Amino acid sequence: MKTLNVMIGLFMILLIVPIVLASTEFGNVIKGGGKLLITDVDVKVGSKTDKNMDFGETIKHEARPGDTVKFTIEATNNFTNAEDLEIEDIEVTITIEDIDDDSDLEEEDDIKDLKDGKDNDVTIEFIIPLEVDEGDYDVLIVVEGEDENGTTHEVQYELELEVEKEDNEVLFTRNTLTPSEIKCSRNVQLSIAVINTGASDEDDVTLEVTNAELGVSFRETFDLSDDPFDDDSKFRKTFTIAIPQEVEVGIYTIQSQVTFDDGNDRETATAELIVTQCEIFAEEEEEEEEEEVVVVQPPVDTIPNVISAGTVTTPTLPVTEEKSLFESSGFLVALVVGEVLLVLIAILLVMAVIKRRSQ
Repeated sequence: MKTLNVMIGLFMILLIVPIVLASTEFGNVIKGGGKLLITDVDVKVGSKTDKNMDFGETIKHEARPGDTVKFTIEATNNFTNAEDLEIEDIEVTITIEDIDDDSDLEEEDDIKDLKDGKDNDVTIEFIIPLEVDEGDYDVLIVVEGEDENGTTHEVQYELELEVEKEDNEVLFTRNTLTPSEIKCSRNVQLSIAVINTGASDEDDVTLEVTNAELGVSFRETFDLSDDPFDDDSKFRKTFTIAIPQEVEVGIYTIQSQVTFDDGNDRETATAELIVTQCEIFAEEEEEEEEEEVVVVQPPVDTIPNVISAGTVTTPTLPVTEEKSLFESSGFLVALVVGEVLLVLIAILLVMAVIKRRSQ
């Protein structure tokens, strides 16, 4: 009897061992008796990938602020062909706990329905916040679904993500021109924001904004705290740039550069400004060109012709009123003088005749 009890105990242990192994290798089964399992987990941090990760393992490659982290989760329907049950409405939820200023980052996606013995995967992506503390963060992966009988299945998987920072690092979070294309209006605004994503304070950080062709030259000096959740770890400013009217049409690159770590490190960002022709100025230039044209006229005849719109017009000469000879004042004067002379001649003749008879 004692031997029988020992054999039964060994048999029970052999039955339990696979279940324990399943809860670690294929996830922690919460509901459904292990009919929905997580059979593969790959994690890509930046450009580096950790494949076939084990339950509870720490991801080998550390993440940095701003890194992209991708989780590829494979789920399997563990029902047998004989059971012939499909698991539907499968949802995958991944949570990185307390990473965002003590708040979680959480994303979810779906896996299409799985027939018995089949598997499929989904990839879920995160971007590590720029404002983040160094440290280790728990990652919880939950896969849930429901079979055709209405039974809920749930399995969980746990990983650990490590976040590290550079000793000295300052990044641009904004470097934008408004507007980025100008015509007649010649004022633009350049909005700049930088953040200290390194593990050290940064003193005497220098920001320079330049473009020689546009006459742009700005310089600012400031300090940045190493506390990612402190406003003093960030610098923001908007610069107003007046573009001269004589600047030619074209594309101009405005460069922003921040220098830190006692002048040993720098980060650059660029913004392109497109300058196009202003129609108003183009019309004014055409008018000025027309005014400067000198027209040479040929020699003018004695009686000039006026040419207008292709028609020759003879100019009108002054009109003099014509009068008859008898109506003219000169004729009347001559007539009176003539009559007086005739009278004088007649008198002289009469006196001459009288004198001759008296002798």
